[in-house]
Amino acid sequence: MNRWRWFLPMWLVPLALMAWSTLQNHRGEYPMATLSYWLAVAALLVGPACWLKLRLDAWRARRSQDFLHEHLASSWQALGRWLSAYVGLLVMSLGCGLLYELHWGWNHLKDGGWTILIFGIPVVSGLLIGVRLVQRLRQRWQALGEPGSSFLGRRLTREQMPQVWRWVEALAERVGAPGPEHIVVGIDQSFFVTSVPVLLQPSGEQLSGRTLYLPLTYLSSMSQAESAAIIGHELGHFRHQDTERSSEVSAQFRLMSVHFASLLDDDGHPPGWFERPVMWLAGEFLHHFQVAVHHWRRAQELLADRAGAEVAGERLFCQALLRVIALDRVIDQLLGEGRQGNLVQALSEHLRHTPPSLDQSLMTQALAHPFDTHPPTQQRLVALDIALDEPLLAEATRQPTDADRQWFAQLTGTWQPAEDTPRHGAPA
Repeated sequence: MNRWRWFLPMWLVPLALMAWSTLQNHRGEYPMATLSYWLAVAALLVGPACWLKLRLDAWRARRSQDFLHEHLASSWQALGRWLSAYVGLLVMSLGCGLLYELHWGWNHLKDGGWTILIFGIPVVSGLLIGVRLVQRLRQRWQALGEPGSSFLGRRLTREQMPQVWRWVEALAERVGAPGPEHIVVGIDQSFFVTSVPVLLQPSGEQLSGRTLYLPLTYLSSMSQAESAAIIGHELGHFRHQDTERSSEVSAQFRLMSVHFASLLDDDGHPPGWFERPVMWLAGEFLHHFQVAVHHWRRAQELLADRAGAEVAGERLFCQALLRVIALDRVIDQLLGEGRQGNLVQALSEHLRHTPPSLDQSLMTQALAHPFDTHPPTQQRLVALDIALDEPLLAEATRQPTDADRQWFAQLTGTWQPAEDTPRHGAPA
């Protein structure tokens, strides 16, 4: 029922204006009444045409990743123009109807025309609402800026950590992928890669090109082989050249959602009859394109899983994947407690007393990630033909060994973990 409250005004408002102008023409032939009628007819056609276009574009995006990448932003801008045209036609139709009533009322003032003039007062308020909505659409439906991201981290240069670079580049060569142009370490995210411009916090350093993020929290609690498998998965995105597309599409979609929220929460009042079709169509666009975005993200993740399996085998990759999920739960808990000091040490101390755990509900969850939505874990295991058995779960949820805690420190030599910092980055 709530859906119909948003959908029906797209038809009812133009139909009401058409009926009003028809009654006006019965009172007397005036050009304004005729013009009001045909403007309402145009709005009645533009609204459904806008909906059909966005559904067609979303369907094509679901069928073709190239179309999604090349037309997501342009389809959003086209929607803004269509919505402006739709509201503009309604406003002009309402304005013509109001002018007719004012003209008729003034000419028939002695015959009770003053009542028509009073009736025009609420029509003026509706007209002002429509004009303000057109202004909001033109002002806020601005062109999407260059996609980018900002998160906490520190860049590792080749001069600082040559061993880390050699290790990562050897993994990239093993999976047949181009190596990263930047390696960033941090403590508050999971493993990921991106190709959008990055603004590092708190240094303010700007990076462009292929960036690999390595979380010290996970690296201190996983074996080198497990970490290599996960990094191989991330580098697999470079092999298939989907980071450029996926990162850009994700950033664009995030900006679109922000635009939509700014329209929806403009003044804190419930949307009126003019506004509901606009909000509904914009929400429909985001919903149907989100289906396409998630479809291609899941396909990319399954391909990247194959790359991770090439590093150390399907079973070890699945073990590493399950361990990341188990650790993610613990790290989220520690971050939520707002602990001060070194998060890596706090995690190590916590795991000495309480090993990570997995339950069935976690198997259906997608792994948290700043740029991508992963498919359910169970689906990923099935795709690699790996059964979830007790030995696999036992290895994935073991307490970290001394080798797990020390291998990355040995690889980096003098590198020391950074102090604890807040969890989340924000879109740049």
